Amino acid sequence: MNEKILQLLDGREEHYPHVLEQEYPRILAKILELWDSNDAEAYFNELLIDDRGDRAGFPPKAASEIIHLSLIHSRQLTPTQPRIDPWESAAPISKAVVERNGNLFANQTLLDAAESGDLDVMHHLLQDGKENLNSTDSRHWTPLIVAAFNGHDLVTRMLLEFGADPAAQDKSGYTALHWAAYNGQSRTVKLLLHENADINARSLSGWTPLMQAATRGHLGVAILLVDRGADVNLSSQDGSTALLKAAANGHIDIVKLLLDKGADTTIQLKDGSTALSLASKNGHHGIAALLQSLS
Repeated sequence: MNEKILQLLDGREEHYPHVLEQEYPRILAKILELWDSNDAEAYFNELLIDDRGDRAGFPPKAASEIIHLSLIHSRQLTPTQPRIDPWESAAPISKAVVERNGNLFANQTLLDAAESGDLDVMHHLLQDGKENLNSTDSRHWTPLIVAAFNGHDLVTRMLLEFGADPAAQDKSGYTALHWAAYNGQSRTVKLLLHENADINARSLSGWTPLMQAATRGHLGVAILLVDRGADVNLSSQDGSTALLKAAANGHIDIVKLLLDKGADTTIQLKDGSTALSLASKNGHHGIAALLQSLS
């Protein structure tokens, strides 16, 4: 075993990155080379989040080792802070009591860590077992949905590596991909798509992730989705499509994108409204003129 690595791990051999050492020696060597520099954190992010979308990704064990090294590095950046104990806020409830009560506290702590993006607490809990991975709150939001909504990319990646279900739906049928698209979280969207999240997932009312992005004007996410094969002409229960949503809300760049990808301008809402009529009604004259030129 590498002595420098063991020192970084405080001698804890059970956390030694055997997979990285054996299968990715150059990556491990670069981590060690950059450890004391300002570039280390950026390199960890580069390894864990594929911005280009052209990388196969690491197997779960290797990814887990990278995440653990990243956590150790983060702790060393703030040496004056005590190590976070996810059970500390449970006082006077002990960990043993929590476990006897079905890990209810652990479930909530996992959701809270997903909300705040606390990678350290998340890793600690997930190392204890996978029983809490798909726990839900009152909205039926899982930790993955919560993390995706908030754009916590590394927490999202960790949850996926530990086996969180990207197809899990909340009470309204929305998935993590829906909510990442809704908030314009491009990197989170990439992570979810890399794990084969359903790009055309439908909520109970028929909304797709592309409709979410189109409604809110998130062009980067919309481009990601259509480039990965999202169906631009799927309609919700009221007959709306991504084009109708973008036109009604004045997002001309998304309208242009959808038209370029074959969006049907003749689809109507149940009340007969079209993309053109909605754009005109809402004062989006540039969009109205564009759609009129195509009719």
